[in-house]
Amino acid sequence: MSELSGRRCAVVYNPIKTSDDLRETITRQAAAASWEDAIWLETPAENPGPAITDQVVSAGVDRVITAGGDGTVRIVADRLAETGIPMAIIPLGTGNLLARNLDIPLSEAEAVEVAFGDGTRDIDLIKVTVDGRAGEHFAVIGGLGVDAMIMDETNSELKDVIGAGAYFIAAAKALGRTPINMRISLDNHRPRRRNAMICAIGNVGTLAGSLTLIPSARPDDGRLDVYVASPHRLTHWIRVFLRLITLRPRADDHVDQWQATQVEVRLDHPDPYQLDGDVIGDCRSLRAEVSPGALTVCVPNRQTTGGEPS
Repeated sequence: MSELSGRRCAVVYNPIKTSDDLRETITRQAAAASWEDAIWLETPAENPGPAITDQVVSAGVDRVITAGGDGTVRIVADRLAETGIPMAIIPLGTGNLLARNLDIPLSEAEAVEVAFGDGTRDIDLIKVTVDGRAGEHFAVIGGLGVDAMIMDETNSELKDVIGAGAYFIAAAKALGRTPINMRISLDNHRPRRRNAMICAIGNVGTLAGSLTLIPSARPDDGRLDVYVASPHRLTHWIRVFLRLITLRPRADDHVDQWQATQVEVRLDHPDPYQLDGDVIGDCRSLRAEVSPGALTVCVPNRQTTGGEPS
């Protein structure tokens, strides 16, 4: 048996989504890579963020493996921001959006191999401050309007049965809502007013079902991307969907797309907002700014940039 390297990881896992087989696979792969036994940290159902903060960061581990859906990944990414501790992802959710955008394998066995590999990539996170409260980070896409309503209307049991198709069913329900008056300021420039149905702030651009909302979004470009759609009639919606399918802007498609390092969105009335697929609550003002290279993520060796050597 090879001598242990002294390296150790913590596994933050969602107990609802994690199987005994995965635990055995991680234990076996850790031994094969000469790592010490992993520390296992279960995410509690209520208020999981603060509950795992001290344990993850103070454990002094060399890596944190996140086993769960987009919500679990977001919480761990927020806690590891700027710490230099690499995060590995075992994608167990419906969307698995960060994993998809970083080409991390969606199969458990392959993802575990990547988790114990040497390939890493430094990516940006987006720090969001809502109504002046303490900020938190997200890694994929945050949004207001129909975007948040779709997430709020998506039935979790339906997601388990039909996957990404559940989002389209929720979208059909959301289209009956009225637009929102928004004042959008990019990099402290003069606000732009929009009567919008969707305002999405992206660190990456690909959604579930291989749909690309923001083709220009890159997770390590030091910029955030803002996508605002303001369709008011059926013909406008058709143009928006054609743009989404073809990845090409269309004349009079009522879509704005901008890049910035920070954006502030102000609303006349409180409305729900979502971060990486989780509806967090209502807000009247949302400020987002990019945190360049804030998180190191374990990725297949072929795309390593920064972080640990491949």
